[in-house]
Formats: sequence, structure tokens, C-alpha cells
Amino acid sequence: MTNNIRIQEAIDNAEANISYLAGLPDRALAEKLDTVHLQMKLADEKRNTAAIELLEVWRSQIIEARIYKAENNIADAPNEIELAIAGIETVVATTEERKEILNDFKTEAKPSVSKAQTQEDSDSQLSLF
Repeated sequence: MTNNIRIQEAIDNAEANISYLAGLPDRALAEKLDTVHLQMKLADEKRNTAAIELLEVWRSQIIEARIYKAENNIADAPNEIELAIAGIETVVATTEERKEILNDFKTEAKPSVSKAQTQEDSDSQLSLF
């Protein structure tokens, strides 16, 4: 994909890109901005103007996302690991609740059966044969 196409896609998708970036933690945005600055420096050394133009679009979108995030008090989006941990904790809690309910049900449902009664039942079962 040529840089001109990438530049056009970045411009066309600017709103979606900024919305996504605004959900990232500020630390991550700062790291992205530092990376873009480093890449711009390398592109400048190689005199790659098309790459510089693309990086400038990305840079402006990252800055816009940081401003948008700050002005609108946008919370950080949870990452995949945090979501997975929350899901596991939910499953564990639900499992423990079900075990407690099952144990309570078992203790309530146990009839008090004497050994003599059990012996009589098994004898009557054997007499059928």
C-alpha cells in the first residue's frame, strides 16, 4: 500500500481513529506520540517526504485524541487482559454461589434413614427375584 493511500485512509478515518485513541490511557498516547516523533526524525534523515506526511497526520490525530480525552474526561478503555480477568472472576464467583446453593439443597433434602429401614428395603428388593 502506498503512502498516499495510507494518508488518504488516515484522513478519511480520522474521527474513528481519534475516538479509538481517546480511549487509550494517556501514558499510551504519550508513548505513541514519542514513537511518531522518532519515526519522523528517521524519515527526515532519509528524506522520505511521503512518510513524513503520513506521520504528521498520525501525530495530529494523537494530539487531537489527547485534547479530546482531556476536555471530555473520557475514561480509559479496559484492555483485553482486564476484561478476561473480570470474566474469570465472574465465573468463579458464580460457581461458588452455585456450590453453596447445591450444598444447602443437599443438606435440606437428606431424609433421616435408619440402617434397619435401609436393610428392609434391600431385602424387599431381593425378594422380587
